[in-house]
Amino acid sequence: MNRKLLLGTTALVAGGVVAADMAEAADPLRLEVRGYRNEAFGIVAAESDVEDENFNNTNHRSDGEIHFRGSTTLDNGIEVGVRVELEAFTTGDQVDENYVFLEGGFGRLTLGSDDPAPYIQAVVAPNVGAPINSGWLSDFIPEPTGFDTGDFSTTPEISADDNMVTYFSPRFAGFQLGLSYIPDVQDDGEGLNETADDNDRAHGIGAGINFTRSFGGIDITAAGGIQHVGEPDEEVADADEDITHYNAGVNLGFGGFTFGGSVGVIDDDDSGDEGFAWDLGVSYETGPWGVSGTFILNERDGDGGNGDDEDESIGVAAAVSYVLGPGVKTSFTGMYADYDAEDGGDDGEGIAGVLTLRVDF
Repeated sequence: MNRKLLLGTTALVAGGVVAADMAEAADPLRLEVRGYRNEAFGIVAAESDVEDENFNNTNHRSDGEIHFRGSTTLDNGIEVGVRVELEAFTTGDQVDENYVFLEGGFGRLTLGSDDPAPYIQAVVAPNVGAPINSGWLSDFIPEPTGFDTGDFSTTPEISADDNMVTYFSPRFAGFQLGLSYIPDVQDDGEGLNETADDNDRAHGIGAGINFTRSFGGIDITAAGGIQHVGEPDEEVADADEDITHYNAGVNLGFGGFTFGGSVGVIDDDDSGDEGFAWDLGVSYETGPWGVSGTFILNERDGDGGNGDDEDESIGVAAAVSYVLGPGVKTSFTGMYADYDAEDGGDDGEGIAGVLTLRVDF
């Protein structure tokens, strides 16, 4: 038997015995099942310059996850926990976020598959209905053929659920720092423990700061962040430059009102994804009722870096919501989207009425 392997195995066994002795003094970790389910039904009227206009004028969108999570507090006061998120539907990333965490007076350290810190800490414009700042708008009002703005979002990510190490500091005077390190940026949502190859981007980093505080009856929540990853070791189509993402947002709340907005910037000269998005919104909530109005604009270079040719899209949403009971909320959202292609692509616009039901369990 390989002596190094034997010594390593012995060390692991010894470490396991010590860990077991320590764990016996604390409550054992037990998992609980939580999650959510969204159901959204929309009626759509759209016009576009696409050759095939035979799209469905109704749409039913389902979205949900089942969360397995639990934690225990050790005798030294450190909380140790685990979280695994299972998609409620068959997808390519059936299990996305899944990680363990350590939390105490030093802050919170997570190890595993998750979103980068600036994304988790982000603040966006208020909205009580169907979210238009995460791709739902284009789910109901389809983008024309050749359009290049991608999903409406002010929170761009260099990574979708890759394995990473993330640290959140304790909150001090309202401020909290977040840092993420991503050894292998595959951005495939799989969260796999793979070794970077020449075609992958390596050493992604993210840094964010979040602030929340109340002053004289005004609640302030703000955040800003930056994410960066270098070019691959070998030339890959549309992937031979560094990528940097920025995001910032602020919300002000007083009485039942919340007013705010956010901006996201993608700095990626060579891929045609370079651009920005910003949103602005206001909401009012009283008792079980809520109303909101939100505007979002998205602009991208349509031909890989030519600033004179930019695809632009705008979205508007007005929503009313009602909380039926603990963890059960329904809403109706009226949406409008306009797609303006500047690089020879197709234009389009449309409206939609979307009725949603959300159940948190």
